[in-house]
Amino acid sequence: MNKKLMIVAFGLAVQAAVLVVLNGFIPKMTCGMDLMWVSFQAWAVYFLMGATPMGGIKAWAGYLLGILASVLIIKLAGAPMLKALPAGQVNLALVVAVFIIVIPAVLTQAINKDVLCPLFIGSGAFFATLNHGTVSTLLAGRNTFFCAGHAELTYCAVGLLFGWISIFWMTKFNLNDAK
Repeated sequence: MNKKLMIVAFGLAVQAAVLVVLNGFIPKMTCGMDLMWVSFQAWAVYFLMGATPMGGIKAWAGYLLGILASVLIIKLAGAPMLKALPAGQVNLALVVAVFIIVIPAVLTQAINKDVLCPLFIGSGAFFATLNHGTVSTLLAGRNTFFCAGHAELTYCAVGLLFGWISIFWMTKFNLNDAK
């Protein structure tokens, strides 16, 4: 067995355990929202984005754009002209809103070609967060979009930091797949 890989695996396990410990405190900064899964997701996205600090910044920006696109979709789907569409088995207002917002979201590739993947991941995470059963009681009386977005971006930043730390150790031990 590769001794260096074993050391890095142990280090990553320590990092994951530390993340679980930190999660005992992070919800106090995120309106009580526990989105540890977003940190693990963003940790993986760090590698997907090239495993560089600039890739991490682009990933965080992509998550932010995904959150903003999600808010626009929700607001547009509630607009009077779309709200009048039938909402049977399929919510046509939501279908039209998604169609309209995805076009400019994809066009952000012209500005920053690395942002699309985290944009879609960030948007999906935002919708998942809003659809969690405890959100309505947890965020009662608060700006739901702001709290959910703040929580997602906080956990995303933690995950991206952990991705950077992972690459630091992989590089230090000269693993072949380290950047």
